[in-house]
Amino acid sequence: MLRLISLILFLLISSLASANELITLCYHDVRDDVAGHLDHDQGAVSSKNLANQFAWLKEHGYQVVSMQQVIDAKEGRQKLPPKAVLLTFDDGYVSFYTRIFPLLKLFNYPAVFALVTKWLDVPEGGKIPYGRGFKDRADFLSWDQIREMSNSGLIEMAAHSHGLHHGVIGNPQNNSQPAMVTRVYSPDTHEYETDMDYQQRIQQDLSRNADIIFQQTQKRPRIMVWPYGAFSQVTQKIAADLGMPITFILNDYKKNHQTNLSELHRYLISGNPSIKTFGDFMRQPYDDHEIRRVAHIDLDYIYDDDNAQMVRNLDRLLDRIKAMKINTVYLQAFADPDADGNADALYFPNRHLPMRADLFNRVAWQLETRAGTTVYAWLPVTAFDFKDIPSEWRVKTWQDGKAQDSTHNYHRLSFFNPEVKTIIGEVYEDLGKYANFDGILFHDDALLTDYEDAGSFAQLYAKMRTLPDFKVLFNDPEQRMRWAQLKTDALIKFTHFLADKVRLYRPEIKTARNIYAEPVLRPKSEEWFAQSFEKFLQHYDYTAVMAMPYMEKSDNPQQWLSTLVDIVKTHPDALKKTIFELQAVDWRNSQKIPDEVLEKQMRLLMRKGAIQFGYYPDDFLQNKPDLQMLKRTLSLETAPYGS
Repeated sequence: MLRLISLILFLLISSLASANELITLCYHDVRDDVAGHLDHDQGAVSSKNLANQFAWLKEHGYQVVSMQQVIDAKEGRQKLPPKAVLLTFDDGYVSFYTRIFPLLKLFNYPAVFALVTKWLDVPEGGKIPYGRGFKDRADFLSWDQIREMSNSGLIEMAAHSHGLHHGVIGNPQNNSQPAMVTRVYSPDTHEYETDMDYQQRIQQDLSRNADIIFQQTQKRPRIMVWPYGAFSQVTQKIAADLGMPITFILNDYKKNHQTNLSELHRYLISGNPSIKTFGDFMRQPYDDHEIRRVAHIDLDYIYDDDNAQMVRNLDRLLDRIKAMKINTVYLQAFADPDADGNADALYFPNRHLPMRADLFNRVAWQLETRAGTTVYAWLPVTAFDFKDIPSEWRVKTWQDGKAQDSTHNYHRLSFFNPEVKTIIGEVYEDLGKYANFDGILFHDDALLTDYEDAGSFAQLYAKMRTLPDFKVLFNDPEQRMRWAQLKTDALIKFTHFLADKVRLYRPEIKTARNIYAEPVLRPKSEEWFAQSFEKFLQHYDYTAVMAMPYMEKSDNPQQWLSTLVDIVKTHPDALKKTIFELQAVDWRNSQKIPDEVLEKQMRLLMRKGAIQFGYYPDDFLQNKPDLQMLKRTLSLETAPYGS
């Protein structure tokens, strides 16, 4: 009887969960002559395949819903049906009318059509700039066709920008990046557009887009579909102020819940998928943690005073990463020429530190577009070498009964100080404003030893949490551990604050944070680091464990790594969120780790089930580690699941 009750409860909960979830599909053009993965337009689907996909949805119990049904569900007027699907079509191709609309009527499927109004302003016989080429005006809808579909009751017209479905110059190297989220760089003035100019450009475009749709259809759009899926909290607010609080983005790996309509994630249908491929996706559409293989790159290796040499360096890196067939790069966003781990300067425009070169955005964009990787900006949390700052801004250590300057190699600032918090927050905000990237790797400077931080603001923080005076606290092991746990939580909270600063401009970024091996191997060592593996798993998308046996002075590196993996595996689902970061240099003697040793370590990790791993540093100038070894062992193409 108890088992039957449990089964009923499980089915009820599953039914409620599925009723709250929505799969949103994103289509573009539909043609009869699509050549699949060989087609010049990977967004195009054949008429036959679209009809088969519509039929598959009906045959397998999926229920295509309208935007109004989704809104009604959010506002509590009704529930979404199980297996709900929302259909969206971007860009305003004429096939919307000639091929898609007849099928929608046949199946009685509602849909959302997104229009770029500047393209529709082009007169008959004209050309429309599209991507790197041009399309004929005849390839797009007429306003008569749009009005007919809008009045049908099946189609809702959405805004897709007036004239921002293109790229703009986003850096001094002339990279073209999405106009909606990129600060335009002027080669003439060598300056970026101001916050005011940027917001005015976006506001004017979205306002014109919405006004034209209203003038032509007598229906004001309430949906904004972001070109290329690129958006920010700034653009979201502008759209909402213009009456478009519902926005669509592109993200293959997130489920939709009707409670959040400001960021509806869509799965992009590309490559004209077969019905089997389409069905496989619909049955299991989302995977939040794909396998990560990582190269950790020093931008200092690319930088050179000679610009021509810097270009050659970048080309060598791109060729190497592309050949590696990995999917993730942790890319240094700060300059550290003396290799002490502290940020002496930055590789992006900012308000507080010198800019060694405006280079991070360039390299990150090239890695994404030419090498096909996701890029995490690697940046310190508190180790910034600001000049001429007050002594009390720095982390203090408790020694000889008083707070003194820390002698740690990381010259950290005390994030307990509100002024420090503001300044570092502005550094991260500037990173998000001036660069396109996918995530943040919080540097391993984010630690506090057992006798840190002992500065005045840290003492005030402890006192407000009922800890004793530091003269008593550091002599009491129990209170010292309690203080360590509070510091762990405070550091985590601070990194969330920094991530939120980036998310003002890059809302979809993921987070990873370095953790030393000792807190993983011995949780009680949290007292010495203010780091907790269990808490990191809860608070970050990925935890990058510094799986570096030589740094830890291990006598048996293979056994040490084996033990590390075994302990990680004791935490539920930890392998999905843990990146094992091996060392490619023995910093005790500054010697490269032999390729055969590193390969042996990678294969050990895979045999133990730790298939997410990478290494630091990559010396692409010296081919260390050896590229052929990495292609055998790290590549997702040749060794995705171990050996």
